[in-house]
Amino acid sequence: MQRRTSVGGAVALTGSVLVLVQLVQGIQQLEGFEGQTSAVVFAVETVPFLLVAGALVYIGYWLTGQSKYEQDLSRIVVWGVGSTLLFASVSALIIFSQQAKPGVDILEAPVIAINHVTVGAVVGALVGLYDAQGQAHQRALAAERDRTEQFAKKAMDINTYGRELTRSDSVDAVSALCIQALQGFLGLTGTAFLIVGDDDYQIVDSTVVDVPDRALVELARRSRDQEPTTVVGHESLPVPLDERADSAITLRITDLDGASAVLLALTDDPDGFNDEDVQLLELLLAHAATALNHVSTADFDR
Repeated sequence: MQRRTSVGGAVALTGSVLVLVQLVQGIQQLEGFEGQTSAVVFAVETVPFLLVAGALVYIGYWLTGQSKYEQDLSRIVVWGVGSTLLFASVSALIIFSQQAKPGVDILEAPVIAINHVTVGAVVGALVGLYDAQGQAHQRALAAERDRTEQFAKKAMDINTYGRELTRSDSVDAVSALCIQALQGFLGLTGTAFLIVGDDDYQIVDSTVVDVPDRALVELARRSRDQEPTTVVGHESLPVPLDERADSAITLRITDLDGASAVLLALTDDPDGFNDEDVQLLELLLAHAATALNHVSTADFDR
């Protein structure tokens, strides 16, 4: 942020100096002209370059608020300085070539030089911004590619869990695989698998230690109104779970013999799950629901 402010401020300051120089230069050019003629000369000879220099001021101001160009500030500066030097060199060649002619004296050499420098600075800044935008686009594409590859890999892993879940022959086996998946994919350590009804419950597995069963059951029962295989975040937690985490998610898997199979996990950031995470969790829940539907109801000893 500080570096971006410094570079943007330097660009804006350079533009301000060029505006001032162009203004002074334009006023000097009016010597010998009067009335409407001086206005026309100023409009034609000075105003366009004032606007060009003013554009450089705006570019510097705008750049201070563009965080996506943070990594490319050096590139923008190099383009700006390089273009300014290039246009200045062209201006010098023009002036020297004209002065080399016998009897030719270029009185407006400073004007030519300042105009070239002004245009060169703006052109360099714009080309630098275009180049930086291209670099930012390339980084965005690379990040999207990596995200897609990561999602595909996780989806393959979820399907691997799904094949294991379909081979499960007990609620305990389904519970163990679901909790392992939550811990492996999202790094959630406080998890539990419950089967809850209106009046009874069974805590199949839990990694949440030193917490009364009633707190886990209360949180799990909140999910009974959820649609099956859905994920819901909770910011208000039962006591004493609210002392262990800022929030939690509940994942209702399916209905079993009048009760609901529920996964829950404690987390400090319920909004930290992106759409891909939710899709993976819902895919896991679909596999778990299929597996539970094949498990004998004799296992549901609540």
